[in-house]
Amino acid sequence: MLHGGRSWRAGWVLVVLALACERQEAREPAPEKDSSVERVTRGPRPTGATRWVRPLTGPGRESAAGLAHDARGEVVVALNSDAAVADFFGPLLNPRSGRVTPETFAVARYGTGGERQWSVSLPGFAEVLAVGARGRIFVVGRNVVGVDLGGGPLPAGRFLLELGRDGVFIRARSLEALGVSDALVPRHADVDGLGNVVLVGSVADAKRGRVPAVVKLDAKGELLWTYAHEAQGEAVSASVDAEGQVYVAGVLEAARVRGAMDSQPFLVRLDARGRARWERRLDTRSGWATGVAVRGQRVLVTGGFTQSLTFLSRTHVVEGGGGRGFVAAFDAEGAPRWLRALGFVGTGLAVDEQEGALVVGRYEEGDDLGTGPMPGVAGSRMNLFLVKLDRVEGGVQWARGFPREALGDAEGVRDFVSLSPKGPGAVLGTQLGPVDLGTGRLEGAWELFLGGFEP
Repeated sequence: MLHGGRSWRAGWVLVVLALACERQEAREPAPEKDSSVERVTRGPRPTGATRWVRPLTGPGRESAAGLAHDARGEVVVALNSDAAVADFFGPLLNPRSGRVTPETFAVARYGTGGERQWSVSLPGFAEVLAVGARGRIFVVGRNVVGVDLGGGPLPAGRFLLELGRDGVFIRARSLEALGVSDALVPRHADVDGLGNVVLVGSVADAKRGRVPAVVKLDAKGELLWTYAHEAQGEAVSASVDAEGQVYVAGVLEAARVRGAMDSQPFLVRLDARGRARWERRLDTRSGWATGVAVRGQRVLVTGGFTQSLTFLSRTHVVEGGGGRGFVAAFDAEGAPRWLRALGFVGTGLAVDEQEGALVVGRYEEGDDLGTGPMPGVAGSRMNLFLVKLDRVEGGVQWARGFPREALGDAEGVRDFVSLSPKGPGAVLGTQLGPVDLGTGRLEGAWELFLGGFEP
């Protein structure tokens, strides 16, 4: 009898809830028919609060090589050093024993709370990192002497290493033996839904100098196709959509007058077979792209410019001797949607499965990142920012600045950003000098840090 009464009351509750939902749906406007328009998902207000920070320190000089989330929201990193490196949990890159090699790299996986699950230490130099949907890890790097990464000796040159999600060796192959030019300088990699690896960078051309290049390898490392741009420049980033189409961003150079070169950020879409479908160049005489990400009907590109840039009939002006960062959005067919200027330069971006885009970059003290002037180290262009955007319309959801001074030449220093499918973000970067990422001041210079942030 008691059980039946509960069922009767539960049934009335369901009826009331159903009526409320119908009234709510009646009040909401009908969705637009334009398939390129996406709705912002309702949910908790984003914050960007720091979740955890892991300093990656050692007596040598470290450099970051890559950062990626897997489908479970766990983080994989790759880094290089000429000495041992440790984090809060102990060594993750140990001094090499046995045959001496001039370079050493590490690959490590961290859980959603920043706990290190495993790390491997290997001879060579890691250049790019990518993680597939099933957690397979791909590292492209180089070695100046023949090394054994786990499957037998490899010749000097560039290699493709594949590890399982638990860090266990799967295979390692010479890129040159696969038919990839040894002149390829890789800058970024991505993995499609079939486990194929897309590698972008530049190759030397006898007539044009270095040109942007793209290589696609299948899940076993066999070469599928190559693409080379007809203009001088470099491909810096790539992102593969659900249909296997590849969006490539970078910089193109062209002579304007004798002795002077224009540099333009570019975006090109290749189909799954490596054929160019369309290309867009941003209207500036001095600019470059550093990252690209695609999700749904939006393709986002970030980078910087040091001369005026015009987008959708609006001109963004640069003061003398300065520079500005940007995030530009296009739809899947290359139509421009919006552009937002951010700080001094955008150095990387990532998108999640909702409508979020996380941008990492550098700013000058007083720059407005969308929430008002941001404090920073005076005179430094290496202050670090994180900005979360709505990728559909470009609105700023939150912005955080981390004052950072560059102690010495910071040329070539890279910042990496990644987003979990569920929203939390991660950043891998270089301290350059003391910095506080939200959990206390990190001392020293030329150390690496890995940080996790709320959506």
